[in-house]
Amino acid sequence: MRLVSWDAEVFGFPVAQIESLRVSEDRLAHAEFRRAREWFTTEGVRFVSCRLHHERLAESIFLEEEQFRFIEMVLHPHITGLDRLELAENGMLIAPATEADLPALIDIAESAFSHERFHIDPRMDSMRANMRYGNWVKGCMSHPTQSLLKVTDAGALAALFVVEFRDPVTVYWHLTAVSPHFQGKGIGRRAWRAMMRHHQLQGVRAIETTISARNTRILNLYASLGYRFLPPEMTFHYVKNS
Repeated sequence: MRLVSWDAEVFGFPVAQIESLRVSEDRLAHAEFRRAREWFTTEGVRFVSCRLHHERLAESIFLEEEQFRFIEMVLHPHITGLDRLELAENGMLIAPATEADLPALIDIAESAFSHERFHIDPRMDSMRANMRYGNWVKGCMSHPTQSLLKVTDAGALAALFVVEFRDPVTVYWHLTAVSPHFQGKGIGRRAWRAMMRHHQLQGVRAIETTISARNTRILNLYASLGYRFLPPEMTFHYVKNS
């Protein structure tokens, strides 16, 4: 269990995350979880999230008995052998974002998401959820390991990617978004292929990311690009009534 300070700044109250959970005996697990609830009270925690492997049904039932609610299933697209793919240049340019780009990139981040857990949970404030992604983009300018990249098409800002190298040949896409002005125009596929080519030229061989299973458009995009999917995970939220 840990506090998530940057989410707390957005939502205006302490936020926590359960990082690991295993239930071996239900009665004892509930007794032990009372200490966690006491910690919630001490810290003033009003929102807690937990993500479980899709086969951890005993733990999912336990969380529901503790007033957590299932919110979404997430999938983990990944592709390997990037160095062996034929990825032609398609006119889109990839470059590190600058301070001058930030207002437009923050605007994209605050308006591009609707399928993920903070927007689909009716108990959460959607406007603050928008701010969460805007703050994430802003924070990347000084983040020690995450980088903010912009994708432009004929000089117009089309998409953003927040990326992090897991090792010299593996990159993780934390955040991906197409500008609302370009959505539904086939830009997504071009932008994704441009990013894949960008990484290919860097010597990257594998890309990993996480998406909501309810986002069928992006799910189909990854499938069409040759990505495969690791076992899904379940996301649960606990929200304390104010």
